[in-house]
Amino acid sequence: MTKVLKGRKDFIYFIVVLVLIILLPVLVISTAGIRRASRQMQERNREYWQMIVQDIIYDMDKAIKEYDNLSMTALLQEELLNILYQEELDQVEYAAASSWLEQQLTVELFLNNSLISSFQVLGNNGFYYTSNRDITRQETEALTQSVEKSGRITIFMPAVGESGMESGFVTLGRYIYSYKDIRPLGYFLMSIRRTELDRIWANKDLESLRVMVLDTDGSPVYGTPQGSWEEESLYREMAQKAGSFQGPSEGRLYLYEKSDYTGWTAVVAVPREVYHTSVWSLNRTFLIAGTVAVIFASVLAYFLIRSVYATQLENQKNETERSRAEMKALQTQINPHFLYNTLGAINMYSVMEDAEAVQNITDALSKMFRYAVQNPLVPVGIAQEIEHVKNYLMIQKYRLGNMPKLEISIEEAGDGAMLRLCLQPIVENIFKHAFAEGIRPEHFIHIRAFREKDSLLVEVTDNGRGPSMDVEDMEYVTDGEKNGRGIGLSNVHRRLKLAYGESYGLRISGKVGKGMTIRVCQPYQVMAKTESEIGR
Repeated sequence: MTKVLKGRKDFIYFIVVLVLIILLPVLVISTAGIRRASRQMQERNREYWQMIVQDIIYDMDKAIKEYDNLSMTALLQEELLNILYQEELDQVEYAAASSWLEQQLTVELFLNNSLISSFQVLGNNGFYYTSNRDITRQETEALTQSVEKSGRITIFMPAVGESGMESGFVTLGRYIYSYKDIRPLGYFLMSIRRTELDRIWANKDLESLRVMVLDTDGSPVYGTPQGSWEEESLYREMAQKAGSFQGPSEGRLYLYEKSDYTGWTAVVAVPREVYHTSVWSLNRTFLIAGTVAVIFASVLAYFLIRSVYATQLENQKNETERSRAEMKALQTQINPHFLYNTLGAINMYSVMEDAEAVQNITDALSKMFRYAVQNPLVPVGIAQEIEHVKNYLMIQKYRLGNMPKLEISIEEAGDGAMLRLCLQPIVENIFKHAFAEGIRPEHFIHIRAFREKDSLLVEVTDNGRGPSMDVEDMEYVTDGEKNGRGIGLSNVHRRLKLAYGESYGLRISGKVGKGMTIRVCQPYQVMAKTESEIGR
């Protein structure tokens, strides 16, 4: 009996020592680890929610810029400026001007974009035209009182029932100046349906988050403030361009950012139960698990080690799949506005009954899409990538008319292979930025591929307006998602790093007013020949 009791005492002593040696350190370490993990999780969530706000601003500005650019196209019409430039119009001239606007400008605007509802022209010389007879001159003059005279775009988002406008439309207003002598000529107003803006905001309105968009006066453009504090004090709290703060109303977290282009503010409201992590709940769960681990030490250790090992393998697998999925998404990403604009060009040439032009455009567009949707992980020959660029330039030629001179030199690396869809985004960026003010006869694009030790280098050079400041050879900075510029180049840069490592990607150099060079850097690979090529 004594031996039995002694054995039980030894067993109890062993359990106590085991608890002190294993359980207490585990509790201390786990508590610190869980607190650190909780803070990191909250920081990652903040970054993710801030990215949602930035996406709202970027997509919103991009959509409005599309329509603003369309209004600028109308304001550059020589005939329209001549009408407004006249000091006074007699009845015949007035009728002729109205007829031209009805037959030419109206067709051009509505043909380019089906979301446009109407437009109005109000000249300082007394001329007035509206494509919507329900909008009177008095209503238009009332709106023009708020149009900025600086030439910047003014956006009107009227409330439900406001006189002269429908709640389903957004109006863009500009003050018109003559480009000849900077003489003020009048006003141009264009109304568009809210369909695209509502779609952008609704897509970001997640189940656990609440999205709001406020105008320059703090009035809601999208979403509805909840509670008196949000209605009265929310906008005043957002003094900076971007940031976050915790409001008094139910402890919500607010993240916001203001648009430099529209002046509107995007806000994401996060409930307390979403962003607040219960550390004590995690600690209590781990305490129970630790107690069970002391009792069933050997058995649980086996399953724990196996579980950790399996989790690591699963994480590695998920990371690999995530990288492959991200790479494929970046590879196959096609700007939908390029498709819309190309289809618009096809429609225009169809109206003009130029069957050959329509055939060329559709053939080039078909080849581009067939090339873009193929396996992004299989390298292609440089010649195939160049052919894709030529198809893109053919479409641009029909859209823009004038084209820069194209020079191609790939003989030094003719058998090299490179990632698909690396060059076309670079050439597209040249049209958007280097030749943004128009293509002149001396403009050119030079594509050169060569080998340097174990690397393949492909340079795309232009003689456009160049960077905002002189840049020596440096790695491309992927900030396109934040400032709204260069997102295509960011995608190419990230794909190269995902495929080949951090030492590869894009490099840039250039001088102000003298052009820029963008260089694709990747390992040199020889393009495998097919059986038919070997037979030749």
